[in-house]
Amino acid sequence: MIGQTLAGRYHIIDLMGGGMFGQTYLAEDLQRPNHDPCVVKHLHPQSTDPFTLQEAQRLFEAEAQVLNRLGNHDQIPRLLAHFEENQEFYLVQDLIAGQPLSQEVKPGKRLSQEQVIKLLQGILEILEFVHEQNVIHRDIKPSNIIRRQSDKKLVLIDFGAVKQITTQVVTPQGQSNFTIAVGTEGYMPSEQTQGKPRLASDIYAVGMIAIQALTGIAPQNLPEDGKTGEIIWRERLKINPKLAKVIDTMVRCHFSRRYQSATEALKAVKRLQSSGKFGWVLKLLRIDLGLVVAMGSFLAAVVVIPEFRQFFRMDERLAQVADTLVYENEGLGIQMNYPKTWEQKGTGDPLSGTVARFVPKGNNSTGFKPELTISVEPLTESMSLADYTTASVAEIIEFLPEAKIFSSESARLAGDKLSCI
Repeated sequence: MIGQTLAGRYHIIDLMGGGMFGQTYLAEDLQRPNHDPCVVKHLHPQSTDPFTLQEAQRLFEAEAQVLNRLGNHDQIPRLLAHFEENQEFYLVQDLIAGQPLSQEVKPGKRLSQEQVIKLLQGILEILEFVHEQNVIHRDIKPSNIIRRQSDKKLVLIDFGAVKQITTQVVTPQGQSNFTIAVGTEGYMPSEQTQGKPRLASDIYAVGMIAIQALTGIAPQNLPEDGKTGEIIWRERLKINPKLAKVIDTMVRCHFSRRYQSATEALKAVKRLQSSGKFGWVLKLLRIDLGLVVAMGSFLAAVVVIPEFRQFFRMDERLAQVADTLVYENEGLGIQMNYPKTWEQKGTGDPLSGTVARFVPKGNNSTGFKPELTISVEPLTESMSLADYTTASVAEIIEFLPEAKIFSSESARLAGDKLSCI
């Protein structure tokens, strides 16, 4: 087809890609003053019998109307033309200069949690417009998202609905069926493999992109829970539990347990970026790695810091128990004594709000070390310390049903243990 001119206007220059559904070509529009480049998609119906061709033509016209409407969004390619020639179908769309997201999200490469939140928001903002039109994309994956060169914004391309035109077969009795599930393995939930996609099916695909970006593992290589069918992925990294909860809700096995639209999912993602206009909270968390499999994480203390400038001090009696050092964060107004037998690790995690981590020095006889984490977290609503503590404990129990809450009051370090006072 290279070198041909379609509809007396679109001169085919090169093959950009192709598969069982058809080919995509780079072309130039001979009727434009500068012969502007464009993309021509050549769709092949699976069958050429009269019944199938008639239904394919109906679907093609309907889909062209949908694509034309969606092209009103700045981050979806415009449909420039659509036509039928020699019983085959063609779509002409804007050429998006940029690189596919598959260059950023790929096996073996991990993105930070901050990057993934921005990525989720960028995709969902486009998908929100799509879902408002009551349209299901059906084939969201990294290669169908372009990072536009001019402004670095994401552009959603290659709507899978057009592939219905190429996968359907119509019987002489007029019954239509689709012989191939439209979508891509790993990003396609179970209801979509059965030919029953929903808006929540797109949400599943976006969630799988997030998991791939965080873990560096292709979706089709992630294991599933044999009993529930849920994707097993959290154990592969340390992640903010609130972000993990949002992603888990996106990729639930059954569609009814997912966010039902991009708007719902987008609201949840934006809450992760809340500025916390009502105040801040200082949390101390103990993670005993020796018991992590059986018991998980333990809330050790929660202390509110009004106006960011009141010092939080560990109990003064600590000096009688062990020689101590002082940790101080002037920016947040935090000061804490801790034993010399402990040491500070790392520089914190801005996403989770972690500002300091402490572990005992040297080797632990069990091979595991307890951990004390200090984190500062924005409050998204006004609440008392007691209410916040209750909510925090409930969150731990939700994510770690096996967890045993030792205390939700003040605490101190003594030797290599975290003792409640």
